[in-house]
Amino acid sequence: MHSIRRIFSVGAAALMLGAGLVAGSSGAAQAAASDCTGGANGFTDIPDSLSGRGVAGAGALVIDNPHAVASYAMQTGTVGGRQMGWGVLTTGGGSNWGPTAKGHVWMDVTNDNKQSWIQCGPFSTFSAGTRLTTAAYPTSSSASRAFRVCAQLTSLGSTSNIACTGWW
Repeated sequence: MHSIRRIFSVGAAALMLGAGLVAGSSGAAQAAASDCTGGANGFTDIPDSLSGRGVAGAGALVIDNPHAVASYAMQTGTVGGRQMGWGVLTTGGGSNWGPTAKGHVWMDVTNDNKQSWIQCGPFSTFSAGTRLTTAAYPTSSSASRAFRVCAQLTSLGSTSNIACTGWW
């Protein structure tokens, strides 16, 4: 009887530990915009109106309750005389943005060939017809540095999957 209890206890502990590891590994839940604003971690604040050249693709997100759409993309350009990359989220306007919809965008940057990365954001908005950017990070000719942009829509009624561009 003791061995059955021990097996059950060890199994329950392993499940609890595994759940904690899975819950603790969520980048969006642990990161914050403050991790990359105000010059933190080598990032540079940029205006939401800054446009650059699209790289690494783009995508769209849709939720149904309430209906909301948004697009996300990675861009590069010159910021303060340096080549940099950043993420952009554009929310739908009018009937394409429900009253409780919230858009989130963040950028992941790796300097060790995707073994680990810094998450810049999430940056979030409840506003329809809005363009929102992440902070920018210097590009590099080094193969070990890469960027990707991720986004998600949430509301009281539904949540989209997290979607990301490819690494660039």
